[in-house]
Parts: sequence; C-alpha cells; structure tokens
Amino acid sequence: MTSWPFVTLIMYLRMPVRSAVIWSILAGYMLLPAAMSLDLPGLPGLGKQTIPSLFGYIYASFMLGRMIPLFPQSTAGRVFVGFLLAGPFLTVLTNGDPIHLNGRTLPGLRLYDAASMAVGQLGFLFTWSLGREFLRDSAALRQLAYALVIAFLWYSLPMLYEVRMSPQLHIRIYGFFQHDFAQMMRQGGFRPIVFLEHGLWIAVLTAMSAMLAVVIGRDAPPERRTRWYGAAAYLMILLVLSKSLAALLYAALLIPVLMFLDGRRIAQVAMLLGVLVLSYPVVRTLDVFPTDQLLELASRASVERAQSLQFRFENEDALLARAMERPLFGWGGWERSFIHDPATGETISTTDGLWVIAMGYSGFTGFIAQFGLLALPIFMLGSAYRAAGREVPVFAAGFAVVLAVNLIDLLPNATISPVTWLFSGAMLGCLESLRRGAEDQSDQQAAIPNPAARQSYAGLVGRPAAGPRTLL
Repeated sequence: MTSWPFVTLIMYLRMPVRSAVIWSILAGYMLLPAAMSLDLPGLPGLGKQTIPSLFGYIYASFMLGRMIPLFPQSTAGRVFVGFLLAGPFLTVLTNGDPIHLNGRTLPGLRLYDAASMAVGQLGFLFTWSLGREFLRDSAALRQLAYALVIAFLWYSLPMLYEVRMSPQLHIRIYGFFQHDFAQMMRQGGFRPIVFLEHGLWIAVLTAMSAMLAVVIGRDAPPERRTRWYGAAAYLMILLVLSKSLAALLYAALLIPVLMFLDGRRIAQVAMLLGVLVLSYPVVRTLDVFPTDQLLELASRASVERAQSLQFRFENEDALLARAMERPLFGWGGWERSFIHDPATGETISTTDGLWVIAMGYSGFTGFIAQFGLLALPIFMLGSAYRAAGREVPVFAAGFAVVLAVNLIDLLPNATISPVTWLFSGAMLGCLESLRRGAEDQSDQQAAIPNPAARQSYAGLVGRPAAGPRTLL
C-alpha cells in the first residue's frame, strides 16, 4: 500500500499519460490487498480503490500545470457532482441527533463527519476525472477496453489456480483472508477471489471483459476477429468457473445483442438498462417490482439461490423502510441507517446492494447524484452522435452496454470499483469531445455566408463539409 504512490509515479514518468492512468488504476485495484486501508490524520482510510487515483490525480495535475477539473461540461453532470460534494453537509445538518439503543448510542453527526464524507467522495471523482480528461477519444477508449480484456486474460491464471486449489493467494501473500471463506465455497467447489473484495466482484469484471472482447472483435479487422472471439469464449468458460449466476446471465443474454445488433439498437439496450437502474428505488418503494416472480424463477434453478435472493429482498425491504424515514438526505454513517435489535442494540441487517446503501447513507439526493453521474454517458450517447450527424457506432454502444451491466449489478450487489468510475469518466469525456467538435464545426460554418464558401472552408481545414466524423 505505501509503495504504490511511488509505483504510480514511475508509471507517469515512464509511460504515456493515458497508459499510466489506465494501468496504475487497473493494476493497483487488481494487485493491492483488499479489506485494508491506511488511516492518515484528517483523511478517510486510503485503500486500493483510492490510492492510485489520488496520487495519479496529483501527478497528472502537476504534469499539466493545472488542476484537472472535477466538474464536467454538461449541466446535469455539474449538478450530480455538486450534490456528491455538497450532499454530505446536508446529511449532517439533518442528522445532528444521537440515536439511543439498548446499551448503545449512535452519535449525531458533526461538521467533521461531513468533511470526511466529502473527502471520501473525492477518491472516486479523481478516478472519474482522470478518465474524462485523458481517455477522451476513440483511441483511448479502445485502449481502455483492450487493457481490461488483457488484464483478465492474465488474471485468469491465478483465478484458475484458486478454482482448483481454493482461494488462498491473498492470505499467502498478504497474511490474511479478505472476506468470509465460506462464501467462496459454491456447488461443491470454490469460486476465485484472488486480490479483490469478493468472488462477486471478480465475476462481474470477468463478464464485462468477455463482453468487451466481443465488442472489440466486432470492431476489429476480419483477420483479427477470431482471436478476440476466442478470448471471449475463454473468458466465458472462466465465468462459468466463477460460479456467479447473475454475472453469467448478464454475459449470456447480452453477448448475442453485442454480436448481431447495430449500434443504434445496442445503444437503446444500454439506455433501457440505465432506466432500470435509476428507476429501481422508486419501483421498490412503490412495491411494484416483481420480486415474487423472480423468486419463483430462482427456485427453478436452485433452492439455495432462491433462499439467497429472498434474504436479499427481505433485507432491502427493511433497509428501504428505514431509509424512507429520512428520504432526502439519509442517515449518514455510524450505522445510523442500519436495522438494530431492540433488545441488544446490535446490528441485524445485511447491506448488499449499493443502491440501498446509498439510499440509507445519503437518501434520494445521494443515490441520484452517484448513479446519475455514472449513468450520464449512457443517456448522452444518442444525442452526442445526432449532434455530430453520425450513427452510433457498435464499439461506443457496446462500451455503454458493458458500463450499464456494471450498474445493473449494483442493484443486488455493491460491486462498484475504480473500473466503474474509469469507464464512466472515459465515455463521458469522449462524448463531450464529440459534442464539442460538432458545435465548433457548426459555429465555424455558421460564420461562412454561403454553401460554396463553406465547401472552400472545408477544403482548407482538410475535412469534408458533411459526412462521417472520426472523433469516436
């Protein structure tokens, strides 16, 4: 942990900056120990999710000679970032009261808690901002996709080792196991975890890598498609061995979409998934989500999975009811949003989905800010390409679907990672560049009085007056 700032510095000094951004964050997340952090005075704990981005942000800002902006160009994005940073102070203002339990007292929140919460948000925003600043063109977006696929092709080696020998690499190398070992036992065997937080994290990232391999293969020249489709098939086998039904379903259902539909249809699928993510708290609050039907389907696959899903839904119901007592800004930290045993005061709830964690912690304001910011490029995709007078390409639409799959998995699980923020920031940066390029061309052509002059201008700048653009 303490050496990674120096590793990051070496990457920024020896590699192109976009490569340094990608590999310092990916390698740090995939190799550093999980479930531990460095506690520095006045700062929240720094772990594998924040150390690479924090120091990467400092190094990159120093190299540029300016601070990398945290606020995007779009109005909606500025609002989301503003709420992420200001929301903790609103949460503290509405949670100054202590909560008295039988034998325990949960303290009221203070201004220090608001500052600590806001600083904690910066770790993720730094990752997002680095992606938006340095991965904002088609080549960088492809490089990010290639990097994740290649990283998991290499990561498959320790994953296969743990499938066969049991999850033990973390404890052998770092001296402790990062989670509950019993949860890594499934279907008479083991699910890999390597150096991530849980087997669910590694499964959803493997699913994303398999889907990206398909997207890259479809976008590649014919002579290179076979190798990428072969990589996708290999990663799907690895996904089966990871023993996570949800991640396997994501990939199995959406890979045909990525292989056979055009860019416009794929973009519509991504937007549909985004709508499902953002509307989920509302439909769960109104109790119109088909939980009974999903439990019945799960019971056909496995009684164990049905029981697990039922446990999740029951916890969601209890935690959501607690969150609705303070729906706007939530309860804040110190376990104030949890369910406690009235006799002992001990916590009896289990928080799985990130959405319900966000709702309890910071209310609808925090949920909309965080999930809205992550999903923003999915909803900007179509309008940005229409502004440029282009059809949505398969690669950009497929990239949006892969991001949407990660967001969908944040409903049953809390599988957010630096990869989520890096993907969202990179895609938003590309779409902002595309939209800004279209607006610049429109402004420049509007200043030229007639079509003949516009054609002459187009010849001078070396591009056609109309036709496809190549920004993304």
